[in-house]
Amino acid sequence: MSRRALPRTLGALSFSLLLYAACGDEGTAPAPAPDREPAPEPEAEPPPPPPVEHEVAEGQTLWDIARAYDVTVAEIMEANEMRARDVRRLSKGRRLIIPGVSDVAVVLTAEDRAAAAATMRENLPELEDGAYHFLAEGETIWDLARTYEKSIDEIMERNGFSDDDVRGFRAGRPIIISGITAAQVRQPAPREDRERNGINHVVTRGETVWDLANAFQVSVSEIMAANRLSAEEVTGIREGARIFIPGVDQDVSTGRVRRRETTTQRAARPIARRLGLGTRAAASDLLRGLPHVQWVRAAGGRRDRSPGTLRWPVARGRFVRGYGSGEGGYHLAVDIAGDVGWNVRAAAPGIVGYSGNEVRGYGNLVLLVHPGGWVTMYAHNSTNFVVAGERVPRGGILAEVGSTGISRGPHVHFEFMAGGKNCDPAALFRPGVRHRGGRLSPIPPVSWTRPDRRPREVRCDRRRRHPRSGLVVNE
Repeated sequence: MSRRALPRTLGALSFSLLLYAACGDEGTAPAPAPDREPAPEPEAEPPPPPPVEHEVAEGQTLWDIARAYDVTVAEIMEANEMRARDVRRLSKGRRLIIPGVSDVAVVLTAEDRAAAAATMRENLPELEDGAYHFLAEGETIWDLARTYEKSIDEIMERNGFSDDDVRGFRAGRPIIISGITAAQVRQPAPREDRERNGINHVVTRGETVWDLANAFQVSVSEIMAANRLSAEEVTGIREGARIFIPGVDQDVSTGRVRRRETTTQRAARPIARRLGLGTRAAASDLLRGLPHVQWVRAAGGRRDRSPGTLRWPVARGRFVRGYGSGEGGYHLAVDIAGDVGWNVRAAAPGIVGYSGNEVRGYGNLVLLVHPGGWVTMYAHNSTNFVVAGERVPRGGILAEVGSTGISRGPHVHFEFMAGGKNCDPAALFRPGVRHRGGRLSPIPPVSWTRPDRRPREVRCDRRRRHPRSGLVVNE
């Protein structure tokens, strides 16, 4: 057979084998397939609905619109390619795209809000322990604390406010002021007069709201409330923005700006001087868990009785790092993360032994002395609200969560000291060690009331140095 004929022969043989395999064992050809209806054409997807547009009415702000549609200000800004400076320049008739919604919402105007406020006032329950103060435009509860000589903690506690609530109050909001009558309610000063109790600051390149809070010793929440900044906006302030810093005075002769002290803080200064509190030497002794006898006495209560338990220092704070962690187990503390503007609270009643930023590594630091000789530390605060010599209750507001000093993010570095040692506070925390989402660790709770009888569940160790540093640092 020639080489030219070979491919044709192989091709014929292959076709025969395929035909045999298709016919089956009996060698018959398969029956033709029945006629089938053609597959239906896939339906075209309906076009997406047109975006919802909101027409800005007189008096409406971006915050009002975002609240009505249950979206964030940042989402509206992104959908409309708005910059930070555009937020306060909304004009009547402007049409804004509202992302992620299907229906136009009703946004209350200033007149609607005034009518609703009048109706609300008529239906407020009567008070026996105080009177209502209605917030004026731009007024905050920090203004009320100074006006009525009350602590922020006292106002928050009586009204049931959370840390997040106080940042977003609007004009007309009723605030209960304990211990006064309706006749003693003070009419708010005109806004221009209130703004003289503060300064306007132009943000420089790279400056953040935390820098401002630390520099002027004013809380981030206070700055947010005074400037009506949302949580999204406070992280995005830009160079050139004008930020009002409330509650500070500027010395005309020196140009220095400082926060105004409350009556309670002014009264605490001579107490601290008499006891020797508030100094770097006092901080050194307290860091070693060795409070002086007169300090323990000034903390109140009985010297032979400790508070028994500890309050979780940040109400909704999340456990980050525990006692005995870190290289060589040097971290004899608990780190608790919190959100911007959240408060740091006293774990037990006592007296402020130190409040300042002179201890290297810890940033803004508060040290408390408690009955029975306990000492607690709260470090890395954005700003401190208390001064040395000031008495504080359990749960009293001490500072605001921050990231000053050697820190990797907003959190509280909490240390618990007794008998000259650092101790693990986990079993003493109430309601417990809280994690993300509110979950509590299943740690058997114990109580420690006799200073000389430490429960075996509470581990204590001598203060350690960082393995690779001559300093005791926390990170």
